[in-house]
Parts: sequence; structure tokens; C-alpha cells
Amino acid sequence: MSTFAQGNADADIAYWICPPREDFRHATTHRPGALQHGSTITALGGCDLKIPWSTPYGATPRSKNVIDECPKCAKAVLHQGLVSRTWDF
Repeated sequence: MSTFAQGNADADIAYWICPPREDFRHATTHRPGALQHGSTITALGGCDLKIPWSTPYGATPRSKNVIDECPKCAKAVLHQGLVSRTWDF
């Protein structure tokens, strides 16, 4: 687990990201743009995930059409009263 998993100033926002090779999103309170691609963090639902690489300029992120959310993360977001924001790399 990365040191990024300890929390940050954006703790009232849940960023929904889609890790590489997954077809659903996980939630984190870490601002995704501040995390190094390839680093591992723990999602709000308790599972570890890798931060995806940035999509090249002009290309559409692979995760753009992914709308399914991890049920454990969704429950944690609701329980903590976080504001949801979808984030694509």
C-alpha cells in the first residue's frame, strides 16, 4: 500500500476512477491527478488498485464509458456522505 492511502485535503470528495484492465470504477478521496500512475492505493471499499496511466492528448480515455461502480466503494461513499466525481485519465 502506498503512503498516499493515508488521506488528503480533498477528503469530502470521492473520485471514481477505473483501474487498468477493470470494467468498473472504485472510489478514492485522493485527487487522482496528484498520484503517480502505476502507484497502488487502497480504495474506499477496502481493495487495492493501481492508478492508471494518462491517456495521450487527443485520445478518448478507455474508461470514459465505464459507469459501473464497485458496490463496496459505493456503500462507503454513501456512509461517509462524500460528493462523487468521475475522473478519467
